[in-house]
Amino acid sequence: MKNGKDQENTMHYMPICMCIGLSIGTAIGAALNNIGLYMCVGMSIGVGIGSAIDAANRKKSDDSAQEPTKETEEEAE
Repeated sequence: MKNGKDQENTMHYMPICMCIGLSIGTAIGAALNNIGLYMCVGMSIGVGIGSAIDAANRKKSDDSAQEPTKETEEEAE
């Protein structure tokens, strides 16, 4: 289990991607005179991409934390 310090230092991409998606969706919606629809579409795409990036980073950090080091292998023998 990770302690609070490790959780604090990780970067979360979902809010960042959500804001970017909302901004892009609003811009497209303003250009096409349908802001309500494209705001929702942009937000959905941003949340999906942000969640995927967060999940990939979480998986990568979990894999690296579980890899045994040479010192651990030598102690096991």
